[in-house]
Amino acid sequence: MAYNMAVRLGGLGGILFVVLFFRSYHTFPDAPVATSRPQDIIGYFANRQDGILLFNGLLLIFAAFFFLWFLGVLNGMLRSAEGEEGGFSSVAFAGGLVFITLALAGAAVEIVHPAAQARFENFAPNAQLGFLSLVLSGWIYRFALVGLSVLIAAASVVMLQTGVMPRWLAAAGFVAALFALLRFLIPLGGILGLLWVLVVSVLMLVGLVGRGTNEPRRLGRGG
Repeated sequence: MAYNMAVRLGGLGGILFVVLFFRSYHTFPDAPVATSRPQDIIGYFANRQDGILLFNGLLLIFAAFFFLWFLGVLNGMLRSAEGEEGGFSSVAFAGGLVFITLALAGAAVEIVHPAAQARFENFAPNAQLGFLSLVLSGWIYRFALVGLSVLIAAASVVMLQTGVMPRWLAAAGFVAALFALLRFLIPLGGILGLLWVLVVSVLMLVGLVGRGTNEPRRLGRGG
């Protein structure tokens, strides 16, 4: 019963993470581009200040909270299926920690200009600071996706070896992991990674997981 409840709570946490995180991942239509002028940067942060602080700041606090629940439960599930001699579950856990840590770091860098503008009355808008925060946060987000790629790939190995989740999900996971790793070349990389987390979370929530058997099974009330 405790195992069932933990798995389902982990799945719920993953779903809430994706819901909260996706809006911050989505780029605003008027986001600065390579040819943006200094006044464009100043106007962007002034017009989008509340939205940036909400979606890239406040909501990410809750997104990170739910992701850590998802990650911890997923790690326990993979480790139980893999057994003591396996190490891929630990690799997946490490990848997840790297991902969420760098994602939060990137968000903190991205919101530094509007956050300072909102907090300090005497802050002078600085286009160069805005340029720097956007490019630096962009690279940190790319680094974060390395962790997501490791999480997905390592978890997919365990799924393939143990059948703790459907093997088609493992195959799809390898594709999503590759796309996430190559996010700087393939824009859909991050989206596919989040989609993988969502599918895994739904399967956990409905109880369609196993304990290392050849094929996943729906968890019963007692087992």
